[in-house]
Amino acid sequence: MKRSRDAEEELNLPPGFRFHPTDEELVVHYLCRRIAQQPLPVPIIAELDLYKFDPWNLPDKALFGTREWYFFTPRDRKYPNGSRPNRAAGRGYWKATGADKPVTPAGSGRPLGIKKALVFYDGKAPKGLKTDWIMHEYRLADTNRNTRRNGSLRLDDWVLCRLYNKKNSWQKQHREAQTENEDTTSESFRTPESDIELPDLDDLGHAGSEQSRRFPLLPAVKEEYDWYSELNLDDLQNSFGAFRSTPALDTSSQEYFFSSFTSPKIVGSFPPF
Repeated sequence: MKRSRDAEEELNLPPGFRFHPTDEELVVHYLCRRIAQQPLPVPIIAELDLYKFDPWNLPDKALFGTREWYFFTPRDRKYPNGSRPNRAAGRGYWKATGADKPVTPAGSGRPLGIKKALVFYDGKAPKGLKTDWIMHEYRLADTNRNTRRNGSLRLDDWVLCRLYNKKNSWQKQHREAQTENEDTTSESFRTPESDIELPDLDDLGHAGSEQSRRFPLLPAVKEEYDWYSELNLDDLQNSFGAFRSTPALDTSSQEYFFSSFTSPKIVGSFPPF
């Protein structure tokens, strides 16, 4: 499936462009700017509710990336009166793994953001099956999330997420799906003539073969220069002998010349001896 929007085409990014920001760059130059509603250095991060989708459906919704994909997404509370985020997503859920990592800009004495690693489980908790989909979630560190606004379950307006597949199996499945589509397309161009089996030319001469019954041989055409193959040697000698023994006869006539031959099969003329 092709992306509905592609930042590489829209922004005319230079050839060889790569987007591999550090944790600090993601928090300082992208997350903080998005929350403050300031323009981003490069607008190649899609905005959507990530928790409404399974992770394998998200690469096609990204604006950029082939091995890892970036998204701005809101977060909701799991309980109305708590600060715990709701991690249900698609047909499964995201589960935190490892300890949170503070993101501290250079020259600053306190962290600006928090990085959390999560793994996607397919199915209902707590019996979901662990997958190879990993997500790094970046949120601001100094944000009051205990205030409930107008009964809303919204915990954060925006967090930044980096998504990737640990074994890169998504790209393999994507290539296999494209190959299957290409094979299906090539089969659709097959014409009825593609299924016709031509007979083996070596078998056409055998009378008992199926091909000879379906494709009978035409009778050979006798060429004019094959007349000598049916001549009789005795007839030739007798004819020439009679020709020599009658010198007084007028042999200039072509009719006489042909009448001197006794074999009706002889066609043509002979030079005088």
